[in-house]
Amino acid sequence: MASLPSENGVDGDDEREEEEDEEEEEHGEEEGEEEPRLKYQRMGGNVPSLLSNDAASCIAVAARMIALGTHDGTVHILDFLGNQVKEFRAHTAPVNDLSFDTEGEYIGSCSDDGSVVINSLFTDDEKLKFDYHRPMKAISLDPDYTKKQSKRFVAGGLAGHLYMNSKKWFGYKDQVLHSGEGPIHSVKWRGSLIAWANDTGVKVYDTAKDQRVTFIERPRGSPRPEALLPHLVWQDDTLLVIGWGTSVKIASIKSDQQKPAYGTYRQVQMSSLNQVDIVASFQTSYFISGIAPFGDSLVILAYIPTEEDGVKEISSTTTLSRQGNAQRPEVRIVSWNSDELTMDALPVHGFEHYKAKDYSLAHAPFPGSSYAGGQWAAGDEPLYYIVSPKDVVIAKPRDAEDHINWLLQHGFHEKALAAVEAGEGRNELIDKVGAGYLDHLIVERKYAEAASLCPKLLRGSALAWERWVFHFAQLRQLPVLVPYMPTDNPRLKDTVYEVALVALATNPSYHKELLSTVKSWPRSVYSALPVISAIEPQLNTSSMTDALKEALAELYVIDGQHEKAFALYADLLKPEVFDFIEKYNLHEAIRGKVVQLMLLDSKRATALFIQNRDLIAPSEVVPQLLKAGKKCDSRYYLYLYLHALFQVGPDSGKDYHDMQVELYAEYDTKMLLPFLRSSQHYKLEKAYELCVKKDLLREQVFVLGRMGNAKQALAVIINKLGDIEEAVEFVSMQHDDDLWEELIKQCLNKPEMVGLLLEHTVGNLDPLYIVNMVPNGLEIPRLRDRLVKIVTDYRTETSLRHGCNDILKTDIVNLLVKCFNEARRGVCLSNEEDDSRGKREDTNRSISQRMVVGKSLSIKMTEVKSKTRGDTRCCMCFDPVSIRGDTVVVFFCCHAYHMTCLMDAAFSDSNNKTAKGSSSEYGYGYDNGVEEEDTEDDEDDDGNDGDRSGRSRLRCILCTTAAAASVR
Repeated sequence: MASLPSENGVDGDDEREEEEDEEEEEHGEEEGEEEPRLKYQRMGGNVPSLLSNDAASCIAVAARMIALGTHDGTVHILDFLGNQVKEFRAHTAPVNDLSFDTEGEYIGSCSDDGSVVINSLFTDDEKLKFDYHRPMKAISLDPDYTKKQSKRFVAGGLAGHLYMNSKKWFGYKDQVLHSGEGPIHSVKWRGSLIAWANDTGVKVYDTAKDQRVTFIERPRGSPRPEALLPHLVWQDDTLLVIGWGTSVKIASIKSDQQKPAYGTYRQVQMSSLNQVDIVASFQTSYFISGIAPFGDSLVILAYIPTEEDGVKEISSTTTLSRQGNAQRPEVRIVSWNSDELTMDALPVHGFEHYKAKDYSLAHAPFPGSSYAGGQWAAGDEPLYYIVSPKDVVIAKPRDAEDHINWLLQHGFHEKALAAVEAGEGRNELIDKVGAGYLDHLIVERKYAEAASLCPKLLRGSALAWERWVFHFAQLRQLPVLVPYMPTDNPRLKDTVYEVALVALATNPSYHKELLSTVKSWPRSVYSALPVISAIEPQLNTSSMTDALKEALAELYVIDGQHEKAFALYADLLKPEVFDFIEKYNLHEAIRGKVVQLMLLDSKRATALFIQNRDLIAPSEVVPQLLKAGKKCDSRYYLYLYLHALFQVGPDSGKDYHDMQVELYAEYDTKMLLPFLRSSQHYKLEKAYELCVKKDLLREQVFVLGRMGNAKQALAVIINKLGDIEEAVEFVSMQHDDDLWEELIKQCLNKPEMVGLLLEHTVGNLDPLYIVNMVPNGLEIPRLRDRLVKIVTDYRTETSLRHGCNDILKTDIVNLLVKCFNEARRGVCLSNEEDDSRGKREDTNRSISQRMVVGKSLSIKMTEVKSKTRGDTRCCMCFDPVSIRGDTVVVFFCCHAYHMTCLMDAAFSDSNNKTAKGSSSEYGYGYDNGVEEEDTEDDEDDDGNDGDRSGRSRLRCILCTTAAAASVR
């Protein structure tokens, strides 16, 4: 079928146009924008070709097919696409009415040729034709025509008789149900009820009771039926809808026991029907060319009369001329209260030449309960067929997609999106709706709103995201989209992210967003270098903001340019810059950022500079702090730095000690005096002037003392400090007797000072000297107590001195004896093998050596006396100690011997002693380097140098001989 565009009208009914209340007018305007309830299509298939040479006159719709009657008397059976299934040339004149049975197996037709023809749709040879000799205008088959043997139908025409034809034993027989009130214009059969319309009105006949049920009078002032036919429709078994001229009536046929609710009806037994109520009635401003139920509303095919189409003309019996100025027919949906819900004008072919009776409306059977909430259940949508002589238009309720498309066409994009998200329509619609909605917002310049909807509308489509990103970039509105761009699922091309970051960087209003984006986006989704290249030209310009600097620093980190990142972090005074330095080992980069680091955290910065003073010398730190005088309290920072530097090494910042004196005087006076005492690199005159200016007395005393002006320093102590103890200490350190006299002279004028002087000079100055210098008659407070204290202290001091002298003498004697004893001992210079071998040979050689002691000893003694030099030669054989591989014995007197030479001399001496029967005062032995067990052994050696532990001790031959000679 070809699509038929629908056009909405804004005409309201008369009552609404007469309202003057503003709220009602606004309500009317809103209703003018109401969404259509129906959509339209022209029937295609064979219909256009059939109507090209003929004209349609009537239509009937069954559950499975459509019957179309034409002016040449042919009945065409069509499917719902308009394709012809069958064709019956049943009449020789125009077909006036068609009727299907409920099963859709038979079609009945009537014509102006006076015949009624019933054809079987599935049996070709089954055809019934009845001739009534007068034009027949209406026909209706028994709904159970297929099921019942009676094969009944009712028909009527210009003769004014309503015939019921049924099959009897001997053939078909007609029964006249009604006659005498003019032509029969329309007849409809539902259940057991038959409704027909003639010139006087509408009557209802109950076939079950075989009696007429009611009569509904023809509306007053309505056009004659020949010009504008009445239309009857059964909405259900108890509800009859009547459209006649400009009047609509709805009649309810019910039983006595039934209590009807407005607009709600149900099927009841036919035998109990005995009452008819008009439940709705209203007038229209247009002619009714067709009517059908639409849920709890009505569908009306409206014909808008022109000025020439007056009621008088229509009511005349003459045929109206077709002047070609008629308006398009309209399909209106109205409620039972005559409220118009929607209106659509149909541009049917040739509408300019048609009158109201040239149109007809039919609807397909449908279950009325399918309508709920304005929508029909799938598969239960009612179909409406609007027939004109040259056109057949199909109308059906709009579905969810139609609803969404209408919302899009009228700019209700948000509602369309909500409808799609609610599951109305196909999922594919969300792309269409999303694109339309975004385009609409872009046209309206609602860029922020459009950007916020992109995640919902573009979902996981990378191509769609990239397309919209570049579209926003062309509009220079990309910054508003950046917060919503996905970095995963989907992940876009690197270029897309780089373009987005550059867009943020070039707009100062979005620099904060750039910073947050750089921090939040994964580093792997873009390359930092293109963004850095776009930002760097903005450095040192008015467009450079702190947020942009920090973002650039983050990008430098991503790109591995840590030193540049540190420089920016330092300028921004970021607290984490110290951790950043340690993390990336950027200690060399701190040279140019001294002030920034001190501003950020002076304690950590000072510690950092001190730890890295080999990389950044004081000569680099101090000038930077001096230049930053306007930015910060640079002098305080200088104090912190130089103080820390001085604590590390007194000479580390010697070039700035003059400055440091000023800084201590300003910020930490307690440290000034220790600094003055420790440093040798400041100017004394300048330091003294500063101390005088700041009234720092003790510091003045120290500086004056170092300058050599001790008398002036003493005057400051006595006259300003009044601290005699400090004065005494100062004079004592100067080691100047004249200064003592000056101290006494300055104290004589102050009796209290004289008393204090007497107390503190004990051990430094003779108190008697001070007493003699005191003028006669000078009253000294507590003089007696102080003299007693002086005498007591003097005695104590004297006693301590004597005790100390005694102790000192005793220690000197003991130490001298110990030194003498140590000097007599020798040290054996040998390895362990020589020592053990010597011990083994000692016993074997002792007997043979005794025999040659006398003569050899005398000869060697003579030689020893003639040569007394030890040096590096043996004092016995005078050979170098290194020539022989023998053990060497060295005594503390610096004499050295070969072990064999020393042992030979020792045994010779021992034999001489045995022969003479006398003992020597001095024994012979040696010390192998191991100390004696205790000091008592040493004391025993002092009194007895004889044998101990059964063996002799070796002594230095030269020294022992010399000692023995001196004794004799």
